[in-house]
Amino acid sequence: MIRDKRQQPWMISPGCFLFNLKHGGDTLTGKDSRIKNNLVSSFVYQVVLISLSFLIPRLYLENFGSEVNGVLSTIKQIFTYMCLLEAGVGLATTQALYKRIGEKDYKSANEVLSATHSYYIRTGIVYLALVLVIAVVYAYVIPTSIDNNVVFLIIILTALPALFSYFVQAKYRILMEVDGRKYVINNAETILQLASNAGKILVLLLTDSLILIQLVYCIMYIAQLAYLYFYAKRRYKWIDLNAKPDFEAISQKNSVLVHQLSGMVFNNTDIILISVLCDFKAVSIYAIYNIFFSQVQNFITSIVSSFTFALGQLFHTDRERFNKLFNAYETVYIMATFIIYTLMAVFLLPLIQIYTSGINDAEYTNVFLLLLFVIMNLIANGKLPVNSIIEYSGEFEKTRSHAVWEMVINITASVVAIIYWGICGAILGTIAALIYRCIVTIHYSNKKVLKRSSVSTYRLWIINGAVFALVMAIFFVDAFSNMSFFKLLLNGIIHSIWIAGLYVLANFVFNKSAFKTIFELCRGKKKQ
Repeated sequence: MIRDKRQQPWMISPGCFLFNLKHGGDTLTGKDSRIKNNLVSSFVYQVVLISLSFLIPRLYLENFGSEVNGVLSTIKQIFTYMCLLEAGVGLATTQALYKRIGEKDYKSANEVLSATHSYYIRTGIVYLALVLVIAVVYAYVIPTSIDNNVVFLIIILTALPALFSYFVQAKYRILMEVDGRKYVINNAETILQLASNAGKILVLLLTDSLILIQLVYCIMYIAQLAYLYFYAKRRYKWIDLNAKPDFEAISQKNSVLVHQLSGMVFNNTDIILISVLCDFKAVSIYAIYNIFFSQVQNFITSIVSSFTFALGQLFHTDRERFNKLFNAYETVYIMATFIIYTLMAVFLLPLIQIYTSGINDAEYTNVFLLLLFVIMNLIANGKLPVNSIIEYSGEFEKTRSHAVWEMVINITASVVAIIYWGICGAILGTIAALIYRCIVTIHYSNKKVLKRSSVSTYRLWIINGAVFALVMAIFFVDAFSNMSFFKLLLNGIIHSIWIAGLYVLANFVFNKSAFKTIFELCRGKKKQ
């Protein structure tokens, strides 16, 4: 790689980037260190989270049955929707802080944080009122197999950590992520998961109290939020929330909220619609499949978020370099995403059969459902690079209509499809909406923001889609059905190697320029 005196190369690792930038004459070695810490902590956190996330639902199924598991999953989704109250402000603040933190303009950053603090206080008050309404309605109006008072207390305990976050901690968390200190959050989350899940398991072994289980998590979560609050106060001594609030800097919060609402509809509407149009056992089936896919999605998002702060800052400081490196990033990301979900399509069904063995009150083996989950997540995660362009550029208002139409298509198509095809119909509706959103996002990000043709992005989708179709023709989703765990593991290792190699070969043949950049960056890093 040819380097001038202004630039240091980035280092590429499998599926992600480590950045070592040089800007304005100062080598940002601290940034490189933060990215490495973010990646390591993200990996550790996700390994812990994935391991524990499979254990607790299994214990719920064994101790309480599929219906109770479905009820608890529905309550969880309701509170995920409640996060919409702050979604617009959070992402708008993130976008506003990228440039200010990158340029160390702390005075302006304080003005943004002061405005954010003001909105969060108001949000907390609204959140508290809504929680009380939902607790009463869901506990005493909607019939469930759980005692009414138990449901009421579970909802209240579920709400308390978010309430604490709105009033005290949320703005500091945003600042830490923009500043590249996601590793602090990841480490705190890892400890939270280990401690809270150990407490839950202990409660399940000693008693069957759902209230105690939720109380353990509530206490641990608030303790974690308190730690992050005091860390931020100690780290960012320049923070002054009494600064004059710059409401204009986060004026796009309403447009951002529309985008976040669209994402929330994608992630959470299915379970709520299934609970209304089907039953809670169907919700439990969907939730079990979703555990596997949501954990993989969280893993991908966590790794990518380890360096997006650097991408966001670079977008505003060196567009030419950003464009070159984004091409390599997009290639690696889409290829890695297809590899992951292809392997899930081939090997996940027997894992689900092993996971749900002995649970006979619902049918958890569904070949078509698994294939639809794979396609849905492929599209949703594959469009993340072009979607991030809109976030970096702050083009929320101009693309608001895209999010609105995605929601309309998603809800309308899902309701109709669920009536005819049950659980699978919910995902078919979501896929229809995702295809629309993916197309318009690819067009807008490439044409309007990056000022380039969309052909390069579509080429990546076609290349990787062709490999996916080939692998599915060889191994359909039930090829290893009912296989023992050790035989499955052996087959997984053997076939994963050539499947991943096939993807790398196809992408290398049809996109050599991106791989050339990747090789140059790797060589440049080794020379340092």
